[in-house]
Amino acid sequence: MQLFSTAPSFDDPIGLLMACHNRILGHCETLERLPGHLSAHGSDDEVRQAIRRILRYFHTAARLHHADEEENLFPLLLAHVDFPFHMRAPLRDLALQHRELEAAWEDLAKDLEDVSMGHRRTLSPERFISMHRAHIALENDEIFPIAARLLSVAILDEIGSAMRMRRSGVKP
Repeated sequence: MQLFSTAPSFDDPIGLLMACHNRILGHCETLERLPGHLSAHGSDDEVRQAIRRILRYFHTAARLHHADEEENLFPLLLAHVDFPFHMRAPLRDLALQHRELEAAWEDLAKDLEDVSMGHRRTLSPERFISMHRAHIALENDEIFPIAARLLSVAILDEIGSAMRMRRSGVKP
């Protein structure tokens, strides 16, 4: 029996990236429920609290997550001689998708801020949610298993150290 759930640490960077995906998907589930709650209850305390959590997460942790992948994981995979050729273009596209996700986030963040201030009662997060779900599915189902198989413990330690330093504000 496990009394407390433990998140992966920087010693398991792939696990940590997947845990971040789980948090993103959890926030997407909350975003999916917000429109119905808004139409029934307006911008109440529950909505404002949920929006604050979502804004905080996507303004900070999600950006760090993208940097972890783009600056540390993806280049090492592309440089690895055994990284499958047919996965190279999709891997490069993931960084482009990050820009699209960030642009979609900026639009949604403005709407969320308006809702939290009671300036509107409608919200349409569907595009943001579907983009994230497709993006995460490719990373979790294709990229991360390959990374776990190909990258040595030393390389994974290097990635984990870079992730830790990024969150401490130290430049690697």
